[in-house]
Amino acid sequence: MIPLVAGFLGLLLVTPATAQDKPLRYEVTPYAGYRMGGSFDDEAGERDFELKDSNAFGVIVNGRVEENTQWEFLLGRQQTSVDTQGLFIEDPILDIDVDYFHIGGTYLFDGEDLRPFIALTLGATRFSPDPSGFGSETYFSASFGGGWQFNATKRLGVRVEARAFTTFLESDSSLFCQSDAGGAACLIAVESNTLTQWEARAGLVFRF
Repeated sequence: MIPLVAGFLGLLLVTPATAQDKPLRYEVTPYAGYRMGGSFDDEAGERDFELKDSNAFGVIVNGRVEENTQWEFLLGRQQTSVDTQGLFIEDPILDIDVDYFHIGGTYLFDGEDLRPFIALTLGATRFSPDPSGFGSETYFSASFGGGWQFNATKRLGVRVEARAFTTFLESDSSLFCQSDAGGAACLIAVESNTLTQWEARAGLVFRF
């Protein structure tokens, strides 16, 4: 992710001066935030496996379609954990990376220096557990959010927003499985159909 952001910023810095008067069509927003919520409902109904609230980071790329509309690509990551005490693994805490890979659109309301906006994206959620011996899981997901974009200069701005992510799980399925010579085992058997997280974030907007 870091090389991707660096590449975009490098492209911005080497943009020729003759392009200053041309309309700016693209925006790159590296961001930092805080992600909350999300739990896997145990099939037996005895407990929920909750994702711990933690910091998140990522990058958003927007491209201008019309005056008030943009397409949007979002890549976001949270490094979190789940309490697995009482299960068969030795470590009672399972570290998990939660990644969102989304594409969609943004609608910007009229304004000059301060513009409210709403955004809707669709894509995939990937849960990657550590230790790596457990299998990763990927599911379809969607997000909806809104916020404000402050235009400090023509090429630089600030984006502040809140967003909800909903991941559509397969009910009555098993998650984070591993297999070895002794057979196969899975950490969690879920009965829920969805997992929802909320994220508050802020980032710098670079335009070119």
